[in-house]
Amino acid sequence: MRVWLVVALLAVSVLAYVLPTESLDVFYWARPDGVFIMGLDGRGLWSASAVYPLIATDSAGRCLALVNRPYVYEVKEERLELRISAPTTVELSEDLLATLRQYGVSIPQRIQVVLNLTIPLPPVIIPAVYKTSIASLHAPYGYPLWAVSLGPRVNATAVATDCQYIAIGTISGDVYILANGRVVDIKSAGEPVTAVAWGRSPGVFYIGTAGGKIFRYSGGSLTQVGVCQGLVYSLAAGHDGSAVAACFRKGDRPEVELYPYGVRVAPSVLVEYGIDTPKVPAALSQDGRIFAVGVQDYVVVYTGGREAFRAKLPSLPLSVAVSGNGSVVAVGTLGGDVVILWNGKEVARLNGRGPVTSLAISVDGRALAVESWDSVFSARLAFVKISLKAPEACLPAEVAVRVGENVYVYQLTGSGTVFIPVGAVSLEPRYKYLGDVRCRPLANVTLDVRGDIDTPVELGYDLEYRVRLSPPNITRGPQWASGPATFYAEPTVIIPVFDSPVASGRLVLTGWRVDGRVFDLPTPTLSINVSSTVDVKALYRVELPQYVQLNATHRLRLQNVLVFDQFGNPVASGTAPVVSTYPVIVKGIYVPQVLVSTSYPASVNGSTSLWADLGSVVVFEGKDVEYRNGTRLAFIKWREIDSGERTVVLTADKPLRLTPVYEVQYRVWVRRPAYVAEPPNATWVARGLSVKVAAPQVFREEGNARVVLSGWVVNGELREDLKGSVVSIKVDKPLNISYTTAREYLITLSSRFGSVPSVLWVREGDVINVAPVPGDVWWPVPPIRWVFTGWRDLNTGVVYQRQVQLPVAYGPMTLEAVWAIDPIPLVLIAGAAAGAVALIWFLRRRRLARLMAEVAE
Repeated sequence: MRVWLVVALLAVSVLAYVLPTESLDVFYWARPDGVFIMGLDGRGLWSASAVYPLIATDSAGRCLALVNRPYVYEVKEERLELRISAPTTVELSEDLLATLRQYGVSIPQRIQVVLNLTIPLPPVIIPAVYKTSIASLHAPYGYPLWAVSLGPRVNATAVATDCQYIAIGTISGDVYILANGRVVDIKSAGEPVTAVAWGRSPGVFYIGTAGGKIFRYSGGSLTQVGVCQGLVYSLAAGHDGSAVAACFRKGDRPEVELYPYGVRVAPSVLVEYGIDTPKVPAALSQDGRIFAVGVQDYVVVYTGGREAFRAKLPSLPLSVAVSGNGSVVAVGTLGGDVVILWNGKEVARLNGRGPVTSLAISVDGRALAVESWDSVFSARLAFVKISLKAPEACLPAEVAVRVGENVYVYQLTGSGTVFIPVGAVSLEPRYKYLGDVRCRPLANVTLDVRGDIDTPVELGYDLEYRVRLSPPNITRGPQWASGPATFYAEPTVIIPVFDSPVASGRLVLTGWRVDGRVFDLPTPTLSINVSSTVDVKALYRVELPQYVQLNATHRLRLQNVLVFDQFGNPVASGTAPVVSTYPVIVKGIYVPQVLVSTSYPASVNGSTSLWADLGSVVVFEGKDVEYRNGTRLAFIKWREIDSGERTVVLTADKPLRLTPVYEVQYRVWVRRPAYVAEPPNATWVARGLSVKVAAPQVFREEGNARVVLSGWVVNGELREDLKGSVVSIKVDKPLNISYTTAREYLITLSSRFGSVPSVLWVREGDVINVAPVPGDVWWPVPPIRWVFTGWRDLNTGVVYQRQVQLPVAYGPMTLEAVWAIDPIPLVLIAGAAAGAVALIWFLRRRRLARLMAEVAE
């Protein structure tokens, strides 16, 4: 930001330039409409009407030479036209003649006529220029000493004076020498004169031409003393009276040759503004030893043809002024800055209102007149020592120097000496912005400047960092900070909602985001330590009513929230989007919903009731509910649709309700390998029903041993009433069905007589109570009868008598039936035989006795 200081603001036309006096208590100013002698304080001391005047003075400003160039420029325009008359014959058609006859008009078919034509010609433009040149010499306060009219033939292009003679160069190449109100000499340079300068001796002048020639006029003679490459656009006399010139040449790039040093500087600058232009921005010190020339972005200062220093400029140089001994160089730029250099170091930077078109400086460099287009201001300067304490990044620092209503802007690269305008001065360091960092001035300083100040004036800066705080309008806090800083955000903000069933919503503070790091602290104040550029955002959740109830079974559900910034750019979306923008344009999108319900333990989409989007798919699940005690509720059907499908998929195009029908079932646990035979493999059985449980008779065999089903155990109780491998049990509570087992061994049987099973499985510990059938055999013939008496263990040889001890199964056994002859039949037979013998004996004895008796008889 630039603040412009104007000491003297004059309403003038364009095309002007200023010339200094020795102390610059007054200065000369030429404008297209006149010449003015101005005081340093801005007062007008003298003026005279003039047309595009050329002015000149000597090195001390002791007089004012004026060349008034009045003219009348007239343009006449003559418009011409060509007129032609030609006789001809017109023949009318038969149809036209017949038509005219119907109205009683009768004319011949051929008619003689004359055609008159007017043809405009291009205009003839006749220009006329009436002009003259009047030269005059004035005292420093404007009093005219003498004047000469040079007539219409003299077209003056340059002027110089030593306050006794006036030298005038013309476009025709003629050089007029005037003195005491008359023309004393006329010489010809042979080509247009572009510059004239006083040669530091009475009556001596240097003339520069468009061809680069440099002439010296002295004692009535015009002699060429040098030539340079280009047009002579700046000309002066050095301390020894020799010519010093800056010649401009436009080649591959513009360059300036410094005569007589032969130094070429490029790229150069050519200034076309002003009455005395074109010119090269260059100036020679009043003592003729320091020559300064402006090139692109630099001013280069030479001493005796050697470069003393060069200084970077903020923009293109347009004008240059040098103090008496060359210690002070002032450069006016296209950007409006006046850069003042003291011994090669910038000590001040003044600001005008526009491009600096001309400069004038006093011999001591302490006073300055600045022209900018059609205005001029001046200033008187003093040396002040500045002690600048600022971070390196803050350099160079801009300091506004305020003198009354006038403001100058300085650039300080550090502590040192600067030029300060004289008067009541306020030094106001300006904020300096370095992107996201700025330099904050510590304080302003007020001075009463009457002259040079030797005591250092202290100025200081601190660094501050940019704080990007958002959203705007609902957050408060510093935009720049260093160290602790506190920020505030509104906890809740009501916002309008557009094109939605609801009219308003709200922004609710949810936290803060600092440089991308989120703090879930919904507090309205946040304090942080700022040590670099920081981005602080208050995070707000956009809240709209989630539901809009229409009636008991219909409502609207918030589906999405669209958030836009104030320019219509999308920011965020979602049911509860988080934003850091304000103001916002919010649109809530709602979808209709209907009530969908069922009864426990069934569910619809995982719940007993829900609000489903209209047209969405809902899934009813008739799930079973199992309790920890072995009881459950088993789904049977849906009452409203009489469907036994556990899963029913419907479209929620209206309010829906399905009622589930359940029955109580008990868990039936069966120890494997037993199983539920009927219903097949059932694990849950309805209350009151019976189940058939089956188990294999033989569980496993291991050679001559096996494990077999022994009995049934229900809920830990041995049920004697349950026999066999398949049993029926009524389910009136949860059942835990198990079984008992027994071990059996393989018994191998053999018998000589009768029949016995070849093998027999007998439970461990049981008596082997088996006998051959039949148990007695007559063999081979009666009376020999064999009777079964027991078993013999062929492995051990032990005989188990049937009447004494039967074998017990404690392992696999091989038994052979033991048979014995029954003695009773034999005894009976023997007794019978003995009786028979006795009877025979008896009978025989009886017979014998009878015989004997008979004999005896």
